[in-house]
Amino acid sequence: MSKRYQCAVAAAIGSIVALTTASFSWWAGAPVPPANAIKSGAIILDGTKEVPGPFQLAIQDDRVLINGQTILELAPPVPPIAHDLDTRHGVISNALEQYALIQGAQGRQIASTDTLAMLRTSDLVESARALGPDSIEVLFKNTPYPDILELSGERRGPLGPQGRRQLLVDHQLMIEGFLRADRLVILIDGIVTATEPGTAKARLAILQEAATAELTRVQRLQMLQPAIGDNLVASLVADRMIADSGKVVQP
Repeated sequence: MSKRYQCAVAAAIGSIVALTTASFSWWAGAPVPPANAIKSGAIILDGTKEVPGPFQLAIQDDRVLINGQTILELAPPVPPIAHDLDTRHGVISNALEQYALIQGAQGRQIASTDTLAMLRTSDLVESARALGPDSIEVLFKNTPYPDILELSGERRGPLGPQGRRQLLVDHQLMIEGFLRADRLVILIDGIVTATEPGTAKARLAILQEAATAELTRVQRLQMLQPAIGDNLVASLVADRMIADSGKVVQP
C-alpha cells in the first residue's frame, strides 16, 4: 500500500515547485557525494522527472532542497488582516482569529477564556457568555437574537517563523525517511506518495518503461496503478507522461 501526504495549510504553504531535471536521466559527471548522502530509494519530481542519487536534503531560507533542487517552497508570510472592530462581522472575525492564535500557543481553555473576555470589552457587545468549552454566545446591542461562536472547528492562525521552520524540517525528515527505507517517492501537484519499503528500484523501472512505451492511456494506467499504489497519483502521472511525450496511442 502506498502512503500519501498532502502538504496543506493552504494560505501558508506554497505548491511543490516544478523542476527542470531531464526526465528519467542520470546526472552524468556529478561530484562525489558526501559521506552522509542517502544511497537508497528513488525520487520523481513533477510526476516524471527523476532526481539521480545519492541524495542529500537541506533547508535553505523557505525551501527544502534535494541535491540542490527545490522540492518544497513556502509562500511568503501572509500579513495579518485588519478587522473593522466597529462592525459586528469584524468583532466576530477578530475573536475567532485570536482564539486560533491563543489556542495554538496556550491551549483551548485559556483561548476560550481570553476570547470571552475580549468580546466583553467591545462597545458593540451587550453580553457574552460561554455555552461550553467550544462555544460562546454573543448578544450584540440593538439585535434581537444572539450569535453563537463555534470554537471547535479547525482554524489555523498564520504560521510564525518557528512554525514555518518546523514545517520545513518535518518535510525534510519525511522524505529522508522514505528514501532510507528504499521507497520510490513521487511528488506531483502538491502530493507526496511513497511506495512500500524496499521497492524503489523495481517500481522505478516500471515508471521508466511506462514513460517510453507506446501505450494508450488505459494501458499506461494499468501499468502505473499497481506500481504506484495510489489511483489518483497514477492518473496524474499518466497524464503528465502523455503531456511530456506530446502523443498518446489511440485504442
